[in-house]
Amino acid sequence: MVTKKYVKDYRLENQKNKKGKDVTRPVYAGNYFVFEKSPEEVKRARTRLTVYGALAVICFVAGLLSYVNKGFSAQYYTLFPFAFCAFPLLYLGFAVYAFYAFKGRATREQKEKMIDRLEKSGLVTVVLSALCMVGLLIAMILKIAGKETRPVTVNDFIFIAAAVLLLVISLLVFGLRKDLKMIQEVSEEENSAAVEDPAGGESAGIDAVNEASSGEETPAGD
Repeated sequence: MVTKKYVKDYRLENQKNKKGKDVTRPVYAGNYFVFEKSPEEVKRARTRLTVYGALAVICFVAGLLSYVNKGFSAQYYTLFPFAFCAFPLLYLGFAVYAFYAFKGRATREQKEKMIDRLEKSGLVTVVLSALCMVGLLIAMILKIAGKETRPVTVNDFIFIAAAVLLLVISLLVFGLRKDLKMIQEVSEEENSAAVEDPAGGESAGIDAVNEASSGEETPAGD
């Protein structure tokens, strides 16, 4: 099914179905995208993405479970940013699935489901985990100042470690966008035209400007 966002990438064509009847079907007419790097490099980057995603989920679950035995770090300003990481992590899971389901060249929709989701989920997780770290810093200052009466527990260390690791992993995920970058595919016709006439229309435009500026008229019969 073609969504409204990508409807301009398609055109309608009449085709014959298995029964020989004419049917109108949408045919992709937009640009195709391919990975900028080699298949081996893309495969390694995809593997790293999968590992980072799995580690991020483990850190997230471990951090949430550490709230069972509340210590000084169990504050609403540390919990909320950390808990909201569930949404970008789920978004990242969709991106990882799209990378493994993809084969060949990508349409604009496929490209955005992979690369755009990767960038957005990584960036949002970085921001949320950084806010969590700020909250932890505030909790530590309050504890040192004696304004926080709750004791330091093992779960505090678990939560702090989970938050730090989640921030590091999200930065690594966001950095993978360079290794998994996709560029617009150049067709053979466009490539041949560029090789035969590197200047393209620019040279023709320059000639036209020079001819017009010379003031000389060319006879129609010549």
